Amino acid sequence: MKFSPLVLLLAAAALLVLPVTAGEIAFTAESSDYYIPLGEPAAIPITVTSSFDHDIDGTIQFTTVEQLQNSGTVMYSTKNRVYSDTVSPGTSQIMLDGGTSSVEKSLKVQVTYDYTDSSPVQVILPEIVIHFVSQVPQQSAPQAPVTSTSGPGTGMVPSGSSVQIVQQSVSVQQQAGRDGTIQQALSNGQQAEDTNVLKEQLRREAQKAEQDTAAFERALDRDPLLVSVNETLSADGFTRQSLSSNPSSGTSGSFSMEYRNAAGESVSVSGSMENGNIPSVKEHSKAPVNVTAPLASNATFRAMEQQLQERGYQRNSTALELSLSGAMVNLTFQGPQGKQAFINATTSNGNVTQLSLETEKEGPFDYLPIVAGLVIGAVALVAARVLYRKHRNRPLPARLAVTSKDLYEEPFNHRKAARDLLAQAESAYGKGQPSDACGLAGQALRLFLSCENGVRRELTNAELVALLRTKGRDTRAVEDVLSQCADVEFARGVVDEREFSRIIADIRDVIDRSPLH
Repeated sequence: MKFSPLVLLLAAAALLVLPVTAGEIAFTAESSDYYIPLGEPAAIPITVTSSFDHDIDGTIQFTTVEQLQNSGTVMYSTKNRVYSDTVSPGTSQIMLDGGTSSVEKSLKVQVTYDYTDSSPVQVILPEIVIHFVSQVPQQSAPQAPVTSTSGPGTGMVPSGSSVQIVQQSVSVQQQAGRDGTIQQALSNGQQAEDTNVLKEQLRREAQKAEQDTAAFERALDRDPLLVSVNETLSADGFTRQSLSSNPSSGTSGSFSMEYRNAAGESVSVSGSMENGNIPSVKEHSKAPVNVTAPLASNATFRAMEQQLQERGYQRNSTALELSLSGAMVNLTFQGPQGKQAFINATTSNGNVTQLSLETEKEGPFDYLPIVAGLVIGAVALVAARVLYRKHRNRPLPARLAVTSKDLYEEPFNHRKAARDLLAQAESAYGKGQPSDACGLAGQALRLFLSCENGVRRELTNAELVALLRTKGRDTRAVEDVLSQCADVEFARGVVDEREFSRIIADIRDVIDRSPLH
């Protein structure tokens, strides 16, 4: 069968503009195996992508399996942590808290997300293994990312967190491949004795863990920073709904809390306590929660917010790192065409010490309808010329319309932005403003490394270091530079010209893809 050129061209145009009829949520981890040094927190970033055009409310579940015995009677501890979570359109990130360990061991973690979109849907991220090791191995090649799969859900989601210990008996013959009646009897007797010893050990450990948890949560309730955070959220109409703690002792460990208001908006608060002290906590919400008082009363900040609102931007994410002396604030705004804007600020002792506004440039995808329209128009033009040539028998050349290059804006250049911040830092130091200079220098390093590692916002010092460690990077040099900058910026430390020049040179080396000195 012979088709006319017009039919073929119209069919090709139809294929170019096939619509997307349904939304989807996907979870992605950068690797299936993460190696964490002993004593360090396991904070695993999980990227969440949603193609829906609205928020999706669901339930996220972290299932952690740990083997407690390697031979004889094998015991498995399974912990399920269940939280309510709202996924916003576009790309966001959650942190998987694997706790810490003072001994070498491995944990298997699976992440599932259940939501309803006309029918129950379950998103399952394949198993991730967290290895707590005394020495992080050198990776010869980068591992492939792990991506979730979606399927029909059951609609039956656990209502709360749980812990379960399962016993699995393994005989000596099964382990070593031997056979024999005498050996079987001996192994059974030894197995029963080993089982009783292990059960008693687990009972004592469970009792101690229960005591540590109770003491740890009492210490949390007394901590002045958490008391202040709780009072602030309560004044804003939020009440604590859940507390998940992972203590290593009665005065040390990690924790996460969820707060909700009457409208169903949620705020997550997380952090770590060391020897009874919480240096800082992270507060994250997709709701436009109130920022710190020094920032809220700052005229420049209010002008920035008003400018964004006049351009149709709405705040869709709030991230705070709070301490008793100040805060680091990261606000994300969503524009009418999918663009994002970011306000980053630092406060110290009641003063706003750093404040910046960045707007994300649009990518080609924002103009897909326009490009598709141009393609269809070009195809129609070609079809018209073909028909005209057929009927008039005139060999007119057919031309495709060229899409204007002006339709595409250059994507956000984080390398250039970081270099600009370094230039501002050098200018501030030359004006006798070392505190502002070091603040800008630290911001340049955070912004560049955050974007370089796939995060489209400036992470805090703690978030950035945790992210780099999950990638197996040596963070000592980065931590040293960030610590020096923070000391001058917040604690009013002193930095001479030679030392400041070295800091700038080190950061510039990182931006130019060279290692730190």
